Amino acid sequence: MAGAASLLAPTATANTQTDSLPQGKTYYWAIPEQKLVGPVLRSSSSLELKFLGREDRGLDEIEQQSLAYPQTIQAIMLDSTESAIACARSWLQPLHTLDRCGQPAGFFRNILFRDTSRVTSPPHWTTLWDVARYPGQRTFFRGPRMTLEIALLADNVPPSKIYAELSTNAGIDRAFHKLNQLRPYIVWWHSPTDAQRILQRQTVLMGVIPGAIILSPQTKDTLTRPYQPDMNHILYSPAVWGIPATLPPEKTDETRAILLRNPPHLPYLPDTLPAESLEISDNFWATHALLLSERFNAWLTRSTPPCHSSSMPSMMETPQR
Repeated sequence: MAGAASLLAPTATANTQTDSLPQGKTYYWAIPEQKLVGPVLRSSSSLELKFLGREDRGLDEIEQQSLAYPQTIQAIMLDSTESAIACARSWLQPLHTLDRCGQPAGFFRNILFRDTSRVTSPPHWTTLWDVARYPGQRTFFRGPRMTLEIALLADNVPPSKIYAELSTNAGIDRAFHKLNQLRPYIVWWHSPTDAQRILQRQTVLMGVIPGAIILSPQTKDTLTRPYQPDMNHILYSPAVWGIPATLPPEKTDETRAILLRNPPHLPYLPDTLPAESLEISDNFWATHALLLSERFNAWLTRSTPPCHSSSMPSMMETPQR
């Protein structure tokens, strides 16, 4: 297995001092897209941890980094679906009793935004589908997580009912039917950097994009379009720290102590979620991520696989990739 260091470019330390990747027993904490996510990471001033940016190459990258030997990553930040899959495949070490191997690390925020020069009224989820009134491109994450929820929100399913609806055959079909209506207008992003490039091309009208981008002053300084986030329409996606399976015991104990005491983290949920916002469900995606990903990818290629939620086995029962 290739070493994780070969996959990661040196980036800022916890106190923003740049440093090259040294040889020997120096360990790092990997976070996705460090230059974009790193500035919103909150860390205790007593921790002098060095952070590296994770590339966004999906499960293959996570497996390679988590099983690298010798291991140069002390902890890796994942979304809750990635963490559940990595735990089930023994890529991460247990952190708690009952073999739990993830520690909450705050929430990624993906936010509805618009070009205020072309969409003058505050948008709603339904506005995304109103191509007659607002013609133009939309941008979404290229995957089922978040995208299916957005489709149901735009189809007037209340946030509190999203997962009850999405847990049924009819609800899944309803979400894909809704996506079909908008498909010709969608520009897909794969990673925060990709989403940033889409904004810089200035062609999209509205969509849902990582908060680390749309709220970043650095991003706004590079844009000529007046893109504006709507803070009442946010998808909160849980972030999780995990310890790579190949981390040596002495470093594992040290890392576990930090994670259980006061880990660096993204912002947590507000005391009251805005009425039109949604917390992405760990439990739903831990169960349905793999098969809904298969259906979503097949939908992108215009095939129709025989995939229904009632016959979906637990992710733990489907370790094959």
